[in-house]
Amino acid sequence: MKKYVSCVILIVACIVCAMIFYVNAKTPDQDDPTESESSESSSSEESSTQAVTPEKVVERTESGTMLSEYFCDARLRVEWNSLKYKDSDKLYLSAQLYLDNPEGISKMATGYFSLNGEKITFSVNPSKENNSLLCATECEIDGFTSTAKIPISAELSTEFVGEGGVVLPALTLNGTLYQSVDALSEKTLLGVEHISQYPHLPSGDEITSLAMVLKYLKYNVNESELCDLYLDKGPVGYTDFYKANVGNPRDTYNSYGCLAPVIVNSATKFIDANGGSHKAYDYTGYNASELYRQVSLGNPVIVWLCDDFGNTPTISRIWVVDGKTLYLKSNMACMVLVGYDNTGNTVTLSNPAGNTFTLDKSAFEKSYADMGSGAVVVK
Repeated sequence: MKKYVSCVILIVACIVCAMIFYVNAKTPDQDDPTESESSESSSSEESSTQAVTPEKVVERTESGTMLSEYFCDARLRVEWNSLKYKDSDKLYLSAQLYLDNPEGISKMATGYFSLNGEKITFSVNPSKENNSLLCATECEIDGFTSTAKIPISAELSTEFVGEGGVVLPALTLNGTLYQSVDALSEKTLLGVEHISQYPHLPSGDEITSLAMVLKYLKYNVNESELCDLYLDKGPVGYTDFYKANVGNPRDTYNSYGCLAPVIVNSATKFIDANGGSHKAYDYTGYNASELYRQVSLGNPVIVWLCDDFGNTPTISRIWVVDGKTLYLKSNMACMVLVGYDNTGNTVTLSNPAGNTFTLDKSAFEKSYADMGSGAVVVK
């Protein structure tokens, strides 16, 4: 009997233990809805964190200003900005076109603005305020490389009344933006030997500048022979300064110089005649940042400037050659850009009519734009 009672007690104890175990083993889903929601929220947050795209890292940004050639009181100005992300070959570029000093506009104007081949048109009222925004545009450039050339152009078609009542039919800006993928050194100064144009070439700053560059490239060159044998020349009033030197640089007064294509031609003829391997390139219209990049690569740059750096040039001569109107501006000078200093915000120029000197970057860039952004590189 005792054994029977013991068995019953043991069975009851087992049942009680099983019930206690069952109660304690219930899941949180069944017993605690709050705990369940917390678990689901945590899981959702983990999933959301995993789905977030990693933040893009900016590799570099650049900005700059381009000015139209100065002919009258009004001028076009472009402010541009670019952005490039690391591990991407896409460039994001934006630009805004402004009209500075519009007092010279005599009637309603129309125009266009083109960035990397994408053109937009606009109109402007003569009463438009100074430094007015004409239009803005932006673009994405795929497959961007360090040798990319990005064309930019603008034209404002109207009538401008310039200095001395000269009527100009349009104001144009043409150039090429260059985006440097690699950062430039903070400063560079090339060992270009200064050559004076005096006494033999009193009006020969262009050909003397070329002589400096060729000598830097280790050619045996004499500036007078370079002028006599390799520079195309033509009579004053009948010569296009894009095709030949107007007058003879040996003359003190009746000679007015030439522009970049003429110097490219002279350099090419000299190098070919002397068995050289270098080539001359017309860099007219390039943004100043590209000129600095060329100097950083060891290439001095021949540039056309207004040597009255504190003022804008005026129109000093007007010729009509082969049906084309040519405007010669005052104080035109050709020099060699031999260095820059980003920390000091200066450039170094070698002037055939003077010496080698430093100049504030902003003054240089304005003078470069005033004369039409003319430049030549031999490399």
